[in-house]
Amino acid sequence: AGQGLNPRSYAGFGPLAPHLRFVGRSSRRLARNTFAGMARWQAGLEHRQVFLGRIVDIGAELFAMAACCSRAELLAKQDPARGRSARELAGAFCRQSRERVRQLSDDLWHNTDAGDRRLAGKGLDGDHTWLETGIIDISEGTGPWIAEPSPGPSQHKNQRRSYR
Repeated sequence: AGQGLNPRSYAGFGPLAPHLRFVGRSSRRLARNTFAGMARWQAGLEHRQVFLGRIVDIGAELFAMAACCSRAELLAKQDPARGRSARELAGAFCRQSRERVRQLSDDLWHNTDAGDRRLAGKGLDGDHTWLETGIIDISEGTGPWIAEPSPGPSQHKNQRRSYR
């Protein structure tokens, strides 16, 4: 259900309409994935914090996309010249956000969570304490973490590459 598949839905948002359709479709997909996780792990879902974190991150991205498009459209109605710029920025944000949503959605079910959890358990059991050898303990004050500042401009040649 919903207007996500209708190519004429959200037509009032002009060039931002495809992003809002994506938000609608992705929201329904997020709900299905959430319920699939609830069905799969039931009471154990509370121990799947990384899965839940991804669910929250997807929801936050979708909300930000919808809010960004809505704000750009409001600006376009108030001031068309400023609105063109706002739509351009909103479009760029939404394209980037789509990629984050896609990656997080893929990571919901295809990830290294089980292995990471086992490895973290071994770390808590003390299996990897050898790795701590040679680490500077900041509480002992055995070494500087930040170099001492030197007054005045740098004496080194500027290595920055020009962007344009």
